[in-house]
Amino acid sequence: MKHTEKIILQPNNEIKNSTLLLLSIPETIALKWKLARPSLLFRCGALEKVVEVQVYRTSSSHTVYCSPALLTSLSLPNQTIPITLTFFDKLNTLSLGPILCLATNAKGSELEPFGAYTSFCREVAEYCEEHHILFYVYTLKPWNEQRVKGMIWNQRTWVDSDLPKPSLIYNRIHSRKLEKSNHVEMLKTIWREQNIPYFNESFLNKWEVHQKLLPYDEVAPYLPETILLESFDNIQYMMSNYPTVYLKPLNGSQGKHIFRISYQDQLFQLDYSSYQGNQKITSKTLSGLYPTIRARSKLVPYLVQQGIPLIEIEGCPVDFRILCLKDSGERWKVISAVTRIAQSKEQFVSNIARGALLKKFEEGLIHFDEAIKKQTKRIVPELACEISQIIDRESDGMFGELGIDLSVDQEGHPWIIEVNTKPSKTSDGSNPNKYRPSVKALIRFFKWYTS
Repeated sequence: MKHTEKIILQPNNEIKNSTLLLLSIPETIALKWKLARPSLLFRCGALEKVVEVQVYRTSSSHTVYCSPALLTSLSLPNQTIPITLTFFDKLNTLSLGPILCLATNAKGSELEPFGAYTSFCREVAEYCEEHHILFYVYTLKPWNEQRVKGMIWNQRTWVDSDLPKPSLIYNRIHSRKLEKSNHVEMLKTIWREQNIPYFNESFLNKWEVHQKLLPYDEVAPYLPETILLESFDNIQYMMSNYPTVYLKPLNGSQGKHIFRISYQDQLFQLDYSSYQGNQKITSKTLSGLYPTIRARSKLVPYLVQQGIPLIEIEGCPVDFRILCLKDSGERWKVISAVTRIAQSKEQFVSNIARGALLKKFEEGLIHFDEAIKKQTKRIVPELACEISQIIDRESDGMFGELGIDLSVDQEGHPWIIEVNTKPSKTSDGSNPNKYRPSVKALIRFFKWYTS
């Protein structure tokens, strides 16, 4: 039988003995759990120590004191830690945890050590504190057999520390190149060998996603026609069927290096997004545009996709980001849904990284009548959850969070644009004094998975 209690683990820095492994437990907990032996096994992560147990009387029933030597031996920082303590009476063992680790390559300044992810990491850390979960950020340093070099929030700043191995790793490595590197592949091998589960497994390219979804009748009607770009003939074929097509890099992100080809006024027009901003060229022939496309597509693989006549607000294209997280029982659930409005009429992608404006989901449907609004608000979340379940089922490894980008054409028909395995952590700012829904959902998933 096991007994669980949310506690405050407090360093007892009055103890000067550098080798004493002492745990001081409130009498209320000791009586409840019937702790009778003077010593027991104390476990945290991959480390365990036989400790001396001392019972003390106090008005506070949830503060457990730990000698400095014991903290060091278990790779715990010398600071106050809200955490969960479990007693397994038949094994005479106490265990701390569960422990959540966020792995990222993001770098920043002293004040923002994880760059744009810093505010999100702090929000997770503070929410975990409230729920007595030990949380830290791992920045891909060499992985030790028993302890991890990470950064933990101490209510004022981020502190480098030795930390125990986690119960679950949240993969937020945001570089596709790095994720395919030998270093990260080696890390994942170590995690698997040490039986440390992690999510999300990896990036998926646009063609992989399309191929995984296409066989499913429930989502196939919402997929734009898509083919690989292997030659000029592929572009010619698609332009013979659609007035507008998009060319997208298979491994692209943040709306970069996308081409749009359209035909109007007897001219072919090529718009494309680059580091210098949006560019535009025209030609009387489709072949006249190909050298510009080929200059980029010979470097990285592309696909060609049917252009969708998107709804617009004040002439600016609109699409939707639906964030889905796995809930208890392996079910997927919509956590948030927002409208993204392109920065200007000239922008043809509605990506946050390219200046898109975030609005409430309903605000993207203002031009539809009530019947289409109602239908869209029902179909889009259902479709996003269905997509998430298929991607999770058809992919290697475990996924627990996906960002689904959907658009709606002028007739109200939804279309699948993209599936993001590492969705943006930019807050929409709608709840400045509260934890964002994605943080709460993440911790719900973590607690369910580790229970």
